[in-house]
This record gives sequence, C-alpha cells and structure tokens, in this order.
Amino acid sequence: MVFGMRVAKVLAVGLLLTAGPGSAAFALDPVNDPTKGSDSTSDPAIPAPAGSAETAMEHQPTTDISPEKPSNPQEAAPAAATLPTPETATGTGSADPKAAPATPEQAAPATASSEPAKIVADDHLVYLPIADYIQANGKKLLADTDANDRAALADFYKSRMGATLWVDKRGFTAEAKNLISALQSADDWGLRSADFKIPDLKANPDGSYSLDDLTAVETRLSLEAMEYARDAHGGRIPDPSSQLGTFLDRKPELIEPRTVINNLAAAPDKAAYLTSLHPQAEQFRRLREKLLALRASTKKADELKIPDGPNLKPGQSSPQIAILRKRLKVTAAPTKDDGSPADETYYDKTLAEAVKAYKESKGINPTLWVTAALRRSLNASNDISEAKLIANMEEWRWMPADLGDYYVMVNIPEFKFRVVSNGQVIHEERIVSGRPDAQSPIFSETMKTVVIQPRWNVPDSIKIKELLPGLRGGGDPLRRQGLVAEYNGRKIDPYNVDWSRTDIRNFNIYQPPGGGNALGVVKFLFPNKHAVYLHDTPSKSLFNEPVRAFSHGCMRVRNPVALADLILNKDKGWDKEKVEDLVKNGPEENEIALDHPIPVHVTYFTAWVDDDGQVQTYADVYGHEKRIQLALAGKWNQISKADEKKVSPEDIPNDGWGNDNFSSLFGDDDYDSRGRKKKNGGLGNFFKQVFGGF
Repeated sequence: MVFGMRVAKVLAVGLLLTAGPGSAAFALDPVNDPTKGSDSTSDPAIPAPAGSAETAMEHQPTTDISPEKPSNPQEAAPAAATLPTPETATGTGSADPKAAPATPEQAAPATASSEPAKIVADDHLVYLPIADYIQANGKKLLADTDANDRAALADFYKSRMGATLWVDKRGFTAEAKNLISALQSADDWGLRSADFKIPDLKANPDGSYSLDDLTAVETRLSLEAMEYARDAHGGRIPDPSSQLGTFLDRKPELIEPRTVINNLAAAPDKAAYLTSLHPQAEQFRRLREKLLALRASTKKADELKIPDGPNLKPGQSSPQIAILRKRLKVTAAPTKDDGSPADETYYDKTLAEAVKAYKESKGINPTLWVTAALRRSLNASNDISEAKLIANMEEWRWMPADLGDYYVMVNIPEFKFRVVSNGQVIHEERIVSGRPDAQSPIFSETMKTVVIQPRWNVPDSIKIKELLPGLRGGGDPLRRQGLVAEYNGRKIDPYNVDWSRTDIRNFNIYQPPGGGNALGVVKFLFPNKHAVYLHDTPSKSLFNEPVRAFSHGCMRVRNPVALADLILNKDKGWDKEKVEDLVKNGPEENEIALDHPIPVHVTYFTAWVDDDGQVQTYADVYGHEKRIQLALAGKWNQISKADEKKVSPEDIPNDGWGNDNFSSLFGDDDYDSRGRKKKNGGLGNFFKQVFGGF
C-alpha cells in the first residue's frame, strides 16, 4: 500500500512539474501523507526540489527561477520521501530543529484514509545548482575562499538537492538578513567586518531575480558564514607555532566545515549561532566589554594619566593625589592626621596602603611613596589600545575550550601563576620565567607528578653550551658544580672520555638533591616536548625584580612548598605536616604520581581584566603580542619568528665559543634587572647568578 502511494505521489509530482512555472516549489500536506515517518535517509527539514539541481546550468541567464524538469525520472523519485511539510514551505528552508520525526506507527493510520494527498503550491522556494557553481568558480570568483569550505558546501547542497538557505524568489530571506547582521557586527567581537563580503542582490526591472544572481549570492553568504565560524575559533592565525614561532605552541581547535554549515542550517537564530562560536571564557567576555567601552568612550586616556613630578609621601598634598585616588578608587578622608579638614589632594594613610598594595601586585618596591616607577606603571595600564585588547582576545581563541574545573594557569608577562578551582582563584604566587633568548614556551599540558627532593637532570642544550667546551679543553666543570655523569646507568669519570669524539647528549648528567640543587626542594612535572616545568630555586632574590625573565625556560616558583601542599592535599588528602616532613627528611628523588592529573596552562596575556573591572596590562617581554598584531594586520613579512633554538655538538668550534657571537643566542653572559650585560665570571658564575634554578 505504502509503495503504491509513493508511486502515485511521484506521478503527481510529474504532473505538477508540467503545469508551468507557477508550481516551481511545493509542499505535501502531511495529514494524509502515507510515507511520513518512513525510513527515508533524507533530512526531513529540507524542502525537496522540483527537479534535480544538477540539471540547472549556472551560466544560463534567466529571469525564470523555476527549477527545470529532471532529465532522468529516477532523480525525482527520492523527492517523494522528502517533500516539505507546511512548516518548511514558508520560504525559510528549515524546520523546527527540535521537532521529532514521526514513527512508522504514528504514520500508519494515514494509510487507511481514502482522502487523496493534497499538493500545496509555494511560489517562493527555489532550488539552485550550488555544487555546480562552486565547481565551476572555485579558481575564479571563489578563489579567495577556503577550499575545504567549498568542498563541504558543495556536498551540503548536493545532499539537499540545491534547496536554499538565504534566498527565495523574493530575494533575501529573513534568515539571510539575520546572518548578514552578524557578519556586519564582527568588529564587536574582535574580528573585522570588512573581511566578510556581503553580496549585493539586485532585482530585475520586473522585480524578479535571475538564477545566476541567486546562485552566486546563496553560495557567497554560506562561504562567508563559514569563514566567520573559522575566524571565531582562531582561524586567522591557524598555526601560531609555524607562523609566529615555535615558542607559541598552540593551535586553534577549528570546527569541521560540514559541521558548521549543518549546525547553521539547523539553528533557528543564525546570528546567535555564529556569535556562540567565540570563546566562552570569562576573561574573553571581559576583554570584549572593554573593547566596546573603549570604542564608545569619548574621554581621552590622558585625563587619568599621572604627570611627572617629585616623589610624594603620605601627609603631603598635590593635584596628582586627586588623579591617583581615581586610578586606585580610594575616597578621601574628611580630615587630615592633625584633625584639620582634608580634600582629595591630600595623601592620607588609606591611599598610602592602596599604593603599597598596587606596587606589590606589580613587583615594584612596595614603599608608600608616589614614585616615577608608580607613575610609569599606572600610566602604562591606562594606555590600552584596541590592538592590545584584540591581540589578547585572539589568544583566547587558541585556548582549550575547557580549561578544567581545577587547573594551574601561568601567565608569563605577569610573572605569576594561579591555581583556579571552579572558576575561583584559590592561590597565586610569583614566578621567574625564561629569558627572551631562552623563552618559556606557551602551551597546555597535564601535571602528573610532584617530585620532592629532586635531582636536576641537565638538559642537552646546557650540556652542549655550558659543559662541553670545558670538557674538550681538558677541565672538569662537572666536579666543580657538583654534577654527576652516567652512561648506561653507571657513573663515569669525565677524564676517561674523549669528548672531541663523543656525543655528550648520550650521557645522563645530573645534580644530586641537596641545598645547592638548581631545582630546590620540589618540582612539578607536566611532560611536554619543551622539557620545561615548575620548580623551586635556591636563588630567591630575583623574585623581587619587577621583570623576572632570568631562567633557561623553566618557571621557578616562589614558595613552591605551598603549591605542593595545595596539590597534594587535594589529590592525596595529605596535610601540610606530611608534605613538610617529606621535604625535610626525604626520601630523595621522591616521585609522587597524581591520582587526578591537573591541567597546566602556560599563557601569554598582556592584558587582563580583574574582578574590579580594571584592565591590568603587562610588558610584551617576548614580543608575542606584536607578532599577533602584525599577523592580524596581514603584515606577515614583518614578523620575526620566535623559534626555539636547537644546538648540537657540531655547532661548537674546536676552540670553544670564543667571540663568534653564537653564544648570544643562549645568553652566555649574565644580565642585571635592566638588561645590561654583566662581566662573564666563567661557568661557576653562570651557575650561581643565572642558573640559581634552571
């Protein structure tokens, strides 16, 4: 019975197609449709074409947009199972995505009805040869679009027989206008609306639209929507590691093009779907709000800049104090210390404490004086540009969508790390990061092990750069620094090795645990290809420097035992006393595997919106922000990549490094806190001053 009704329906469709252009699109009344709920594999929400899309020629100008009759009758047969319902025949080209398809049992009563199926004409729907158009114009009109997008789009329209999303016989649909509004508002999300080409659709003198124009517009809008989806996920810089430098070890998680167009077609609100593809992180939302506010604001940033002037101490009065109050959000006390009336220009104790707290947060000597360093820091944080905000928003597009319920976030420009639990910061502390020529890489991994009383395994770069020249010269730098060399698990005497013919990388060289160990008393391992980690250090003084880029790439932690307490209490339930006993009494090289590994995100954010809504800015110590800005501006040829330097024994001259300038790549010299070169005091001075912890 069902088969017979399907045959009847196909015949009805054929009669309708011969009736003329007035029946260009149609829908079947589902009330008496005996095949509703059948085992058809077609999308029930897609209107069926009046003819095969492959039979329409995209290069044949016409004002009659009615689909042609298929040349092969078999091509029309599947349409019987996918005829649009009245809900999908309104010109939108999509049905309610929440609607469940009818089951065969639900459709069964209709088969017993004697009423014939009703054919309802709909003159607005159109079916276009999109796949053919893409194939013909992929290297011409569509050459500026992504090849994967074009391929996915061609398959998508083939699967729906050319049924359109954005146009009908009346021009743009409501969905198209909704989509266009999202493309035109791309600037509000840190993208560029100018990057998306909105096609123009002009009617003929009689008000009709040509098949060629509708096909071109439908295709272009779909491709621009897919481009927006990719950009929202970070597709403007799809491979930061290769495009900007290997120290930026991130890669955006792009959505498959076919998934994008499928989801877009099913979404009731096209604009809302596209904007939902932007990062959902709270910090991204805050940065976007600041971007919108910056563009909308008519005030000049200079109004809140503190001018140069003499140092000011509590108890003094100055017009600068009034500006300082606004910056630190501290209201004036009604009276001075002596009881006399005060105003906003008087530097009182409450403001002094706020000054001290701000300095501590920025790594400035925390005196109560208003100094030049304080002015520079406050004025720098007030110099917030669109480019800085957008560059930081772009970095959030590269971050994992799920940071974890409990994670560690290290922010290199800020020289701090934070432990975050359920969105709340529960611990933070200062770090020392890699020097600009030995950067701490930017990446995400998982902490799996805490090592108490660790030994320091010398990395290959330092074996080659710092140790091998001395060994080749007949000295024993290992013994002087308390290092041990092993080969195949056995200790060896460096004097018994011909280092001019031996690859030092084949030897395990390490520093045993102890008071002078470069890693201090604890390290935190999150295995990664860069061989970096968080660890203690015996050199504590560098934590007081405002710019703390001194290490060989690993991140040294101030008060690391507190971090170990926190992690091991959560993972093992250990109390502080147990952890401190292990630190004090051993055993040595005590590797504690975490039952619940913790995500670690090493980041590079130079702008951060705090809980008070203030934008905190940090220096671009590695130049990554500048690289991102240049990339987003399309100035790829101006980018100086930040690539990790690789070195091998063959790179070392027979007479050592000498003055060949190669050593500058690895920072052979020591530098003070202002970046000025110190006199090289030899290997011992290197370990003492710079190493102090790897």
